[in-house]
Amino acid sequence: MGQWNRRNQEIATLREALRSSPTNLERANRYWVALGGDTAKGEADLRTGSNVIEAYRTAALSSSEGVEAFAAAYRELFEMSGENPSPAHFDQSLVRALKAKLPEVSGEGRGNLEWLLSSIGESLDSSK
Repeated sequence: MGQWNRRNQEIATLREALRSSPTNLERANRYWVALGGDTAKGEADLRTGSNVIEAYRTAALSSSEGVEAFAAAYRELFEMSGENPSPAHFDQSLVRALKAKLPEVSGEGRGNLEWLLSSIGESLDSSK
């Protein structure tokens, strides 16, 4: 099996593991890293905003750690590729969860979350 096929198989396996346990941040992180590829091996970075949603949305709906990981992944994607968060990826339940967890997040995580909410045109007021 070629390197390209091995990588695709690894990504598919990690995607299935994540689907079986979508709030598991370890699995989400492993999937996210695998999509990023290994530049030393000449692998392309395959990550997009839809991958952030796929990897971290369910975790973000269930915990402040999930919200932090979600915001950090979007920030990493933006810094790496320039891809801005697309408001089309954010339904009302996700926006509510992000805003509700804002008071629980501090430091760099809070900065990432505030940046994310501002990027999609959302007020930082959790009551709105």
